[in-house]
Amino acid sequence: MTDNIPDRTVVPFTVAEGTKEGLAAEDGQTRSALEQNPSEGDPIASTPDRGGEPQPTGSKKEEAPLALTLKDIKVGKNDGRGFQITRIYAVQSDEYAIYQAGEVMVHFADDQGKAQAQRKAMLPVSSARAEVNALAQGLPCREICDRQLAYALQLALDGDMDGAKETVTAAKALLLAKRAARGRFQYLKWSYGTAAVLIGLLFVASGFYPLQPASSDLWLAAKAGLVGAAFSIALAIRGRTVALDTDLLDNVTDGTLRLLIGVISAGVLLLLFASGIVPSLKIGEADFKPGTLTWEMVLVIGFVGGFLERLVPDLLEKKNPQGNGGNSTAGATVPIH
Repeated sequence: MTDNIPDRTVVPFTVAEGTKEGLAAEDGQTRSALEQNPSEGDPIASTPDRGGEPQPTGSKKEEAPLALTLKDIKVGKNDGRGFQITRIYAVQSDEYAIYQAGEVMVHFADDQGKAQAQRKAMLPVSSARAEVNALAQGLPCREICDRQLAYALQLALDGDMDGAKETVTAAKALLLAKRAARGRFQYLKWSYGTAAVLIGLLFVASGFYPLQPASSDLWLAAKAGLVGAAFSIALAIRGRTVALDTDLLDNVTDGTLRLLIGVISAGVLLLLFASGIVPSLKIGEADFKPGTLTWEMVLVIGFVGGFLERLVPDLLEKKNPQGNGGNSTAGATVPIH
């Protein structure tokens, strides 16, 4: 039995056509896969937008800056705060370094346990150290006080706490004395500047509104009272407790108020005489009475009122010893020696 085998059809096939068909099949499979998951296989889709810059394939950690050691504390270099080191006061190998960088600072031991013990040892002088650093700002004696403070810190780190406290206390006392002296000068400067302005205003006021007769010339008494208050300030400034030069507002306020009190006291004292409330004021052998007041006497009354800031309150208390409820109207003679 003979099988009928159909004749095979031979189709001409070239290498180029086969390659095209293979590429088309691969392209079809790739497109099918991309349609199912568009993010795979697409380098643009799978890579986030980084501004067009190439990104490193591996992750690189930023290196942390190295901590300063005792060997790094040298003149001209920066300390851990970024301040330039200008002076080194003391160095103890592997223990500590005391240096100047804006203020007196300490670099403790490189060993953390030892550094913690050193910080604890310095606690008793830490408060005074902060005060010294604050008070020394802008003073010509800053270098001397910084040396004292550095020595005190060295004593504290070496275990002599009593010596450290004495040294830092001495530095603080020196700074307070310097600040107090500058405060007194500041007080005088602003007080006398204010007095010059006030005397000018009084002259302008007396020119526009002259007062006659002399026994009623409040402007003249006020000028004399201002001079008396300024003289009182000058005499008492050495013994007077004023604010440090760091408290400018306190010194200006105190000096201005003292001058204004002198001006007002002088005017009030003249009014007390002119109205007869105080019929007599005896200064030495001279007896001041309302009917005999001349411009010279007005000047003296004003000066006394400004110089003795407690004179007018004392006179009022003597006239009315029972306070607001008293009805005393007796005359008063106030001797001033």
